[in-house]
Amino acid sequence: MKTAIRDFDSGREAVSHILEAARRAGATSADALYVWTDEENVTVRKGTLEKIQASQSQGLGIRVFVDHAQSSISTRDLSRSHIDELVARAVAMARHTAADPYAGLPDELLAPAADPETLFPPETEIPTREALFERAQLAEEAALRYDPRVTNSEGADSARSQARIVFGNSLGFLEGYRKSSYSLSCSVIATEGDSMERDYWYVVGPLWDVTKNPEAVGTKAALRTVSRLHARRIPTGSFPVLFDPETARSLIGHFAGAISGSSLYRNATYLKDREGTPVMSEKVTLREDPFIPGGLGSRPFDGEGLPTRKKTIVDRGRLTTYLFDTYSARKLGRHSTGNAVRSLSDGPGVGVSNLIVTPGTKSLEDLVAGLSEGLLVTELIGFGVNTVTGDYSRGAFGYWIKNGTITHPVSEVTIAGTLDELYRGIVEVGSDLEIRSSINTPSLLVEGLRIAGE
Repeated sequence: MKTAIRDFDSGREAVSHILEAARRAGATSADALYVWTDEENVTVRKGTLEKIQASQSQGLGIRVFVDHAQSSISTRDLSRSHIDELVARAVAMARHTAADPYAGLPDELLAPAADPETLFPPETEIPTREALFERAQLAEEAALRYDPRVTNSEGADSARSQARIVFGNSLGFLEGYRKSSYSLSCSVIATEGDSMERDYWYVVGPLWDVTKNPEAVGTKAALRTVSRLHARRIPTGSFPVLFDPETARSLIGHFAGAISGSSLYRNATYLKDREGTPVMSEKVTLREDPFIPGGLGSRPFDGEGLPTRKKTIVDRGRLTTYLFDTYSARKLGRHSTGNAVRSLSDGPGVGVSNLIVTPGTKSLEDLVAGLSEGLLVTELIGFGVNTVTGDYSRGAFGYWIKNGTITHPVSEVTIAGTLDELYRGIVEVGSDLEIRSSINTPSLLVEGLRIAGE
């Protein structure tokens, strides 16, 4: 009978067993990732339980090397006999794979820069299914009673997730940590005359306490939805564009992709050879902090076991560093920046922990009040972004600003330009920073972008 490995300590045992099995099978080096998750999501629509999704899973990602030839394999069957067979198969695959001189484990073994056991706050409460249902129901009820123009609901979702991660390699690294996430969201529809709109709001964080005010979530979802009614187009022209924190986050995400080592060695970024030069407005400082307690991107070590570390990526507009994993660093004659990420089924690539744009001193309301004319963007549509050429073109929804006041919602417009123009044209950084993702930024005001309207 197969004996499955179920708990955190056994995750360590599984990884240790894989590394030893790989050595016995003839691998010159190896690493392994173990992930255990316990997740539950409850959806309420019109006061009725619509859907329950619950899952508990565990899995292993295995990577082995025979000199500079590698193979990767993953499994959710954690029986010892299956693991031994899988490791032997992975080593055999590596022997028949072409060698890559840049492939391999990191060159050195370093301890995590943060204590894995204290990076995430201890959980005070794990909610029952009934508690998840109640908070989703309260959020939806608040949204539906906010305004008679809120006529329908797309549902409210309440979710929790617990995870345990263990990583080890044949250099002697073996560490693990746990992390949790809780979220509550609500999406509703508003109608008035021939106008119909939808919008949403959500909260997310490492503790159940983040969802303690479901009525506020529902009310904000309804407010955002009603305010979109009777949107209209605006004339084509060049205008200041104010991105709210939700939309500004995507701008920083494009930038993170453009400075990754994998983009550099493929010549797939407009920022190649720009290190040490101005790439954004001097108003912008962008840093990475993997050690925010409970941060959604926090982690004590990267996907190759190297310690993560705080770093300033853009210092008052100047690009100070690219981001590398071991492979991309070797390809370019550099050193890893501790930015490797990996999943069970894929080898390491380049990613980020918690990216944060340093906030300014003006609130979103102050930024609006300071504009004689412009567009406040609250939703971006489409994927017209090319980080190879730097071209930027996306559909947008937002609000027209006239003489420092929001006058009406705006739809069916396209914002176009280049990423260089956009980043270097940032004239103000708002004060409204919230840590809600692995990429976090306050509002960003860009001095002038082309807007295609009527």
